[in-house]
Amino acid sequence: MRSTLISARPLTLRRALTCAAASLVVLVAGCSSGTGGTKSDGTITSDSGETLLVWTDPTRQAGFEQFQKSHPDVKMKIETYDGNALLTKMKLFNRTGKGWPDILFDGRTTRIAQWTDPSMDYAQPLDALVPQDVRQQFGSSNDPCTENGKLYCLRNDLAQTVTWYNKPLMEQFGYQVPKTWDEYKALGERVAKEHPGYIIGSAGSLFSYYDYFWASGCPIQQVTGPKKVHIDMKDPRCTRVADLLDPLIKNGSVTGVGLFDPEMAELGKQGKVLMLPGASWLGDFLFKPDNLFATPKGQIAAAPYPSWQGESTNWSGSVGGGIYVVSKHSKNMKGAAEVIQWMTTSNDYQKTAPTYPAYGPAAKAWAERLKDDPFYAADPFPAMEQQASKVNPVESPTSYDVEGAFTEVVVPSVRSGAGIGASLDALQTRLVNLAKADGYVVE
Repeated sequence: MRSTLISARPLTLRRALTCAAASLVVLVAGCSSGTGGTKSDGTITSDSGETLLVWTDPTRQAGFEQFQKSHPDVKMKIETYDGNALLTKMKLFNRTGKGWPDILFDGRTTRIAQWTDPSMDYAQPLDALVPQDVRQQFGSSNDPCTENGKLYCLRNDLAQTVTWYNKPLMEQFGYQVPKTWDEYKALGERVAKEHPGYIIGSAGSLFSYYDYFWASGCPIQQVTGPKKVHIDMKDPRCTRVADLLDPLIKNGSVTGVGLFDPEMAELGKQGKVLMLPGASWLGDFLFKPDNLFATPKGQIAAAPYPSWQGESTNWSGSVGGGIYVVSKHSKNMKGAAEVIQWMTTSNDYQKTAPTYPAYGPAAKAWAERLKDDPFYAADPFPAMEQQASKVNPVESPTSYDVEGAFTEVVVPSVRSGAGIGASLDALQTRLVNLAKADGYVVE
């Protein structure tokens, strides 16, 4: 996600996503690590005497420092960077032939398409650097990191979507958690009539792309080959999202404000959020904080995501999740790979992480902190675990700004009252133009 393009109180949203492993870091840029690189024959470099320059966000900084303390033989220089200037910096390094960080933590999973693009040519394939048995333990988590059969990054965390709901309120009102989107729509119609003012979703921000369109499998950015992408906003998997949400936005059971707007926080504080389909990190980073929903203990639980009619899999969307990338310019790729493998797989580090680890065994260790957390009415981990392997594979990283286009076209349409359906043709045009301008063949 790009901080300059997220609508409605971007600073509040930026803070929330930084905590939740998203991509909006706003700190000081780092320094150069000097020249280096892969040899012309593709040999992996491994000069253990070289200092590894690490660029990270503040949330992951503590993990890198923990690694450095437990591995004093590995020389590291850890710096935070300005996320808004990251691409500009990398292009400068390419022009000058020096300065690249050996290791980059990027809170935007989708940006791996830029790091592998020939115009940037930054990411080093990891297949020969990370053992196969380790890679297998990620399951499908590293699918966004794979291009043309090569692995270019390791996922730090997942942001699969689950159905958050207020358990005592649902029981008090006599409602069941919907298992299908048809049931979800019917519930919204009931809530609007029986308990006006309560909401079961939010559609007024970029998050509706991840929570609804991605989960539905809408081909907004469906990569079909090298520099080929399928975009079709008239696909039923897109139009059914508008058909689902527009009536609920109109009757008020789905709000047209964004997740991190003050108006949304007020609904949370008033206990008006009956249900919220969204990221696995919303419990800790939206419902729990005193400055946001400040939900009392023992109310919030998580359920699996609903499924669409005629489909056997209840797909999730993906709302963030960071990646670790090794530079192909590094003089010590093996050392850099050792660091990112530890960051993603170490139980000592990941069990205290703020968000759901991408590495399977680490996720199990992380789950221990949730089961006894009195904030939750029931352990949310089983629902998170179920949805972790169900992130819809239709969406793929592209090197142009899909999130920005959605924010500029769809979100204003929702907020103006025109709805989602009225914006889909304009979104199609914007995405096709962006893709072609970036060298993609649009199918």
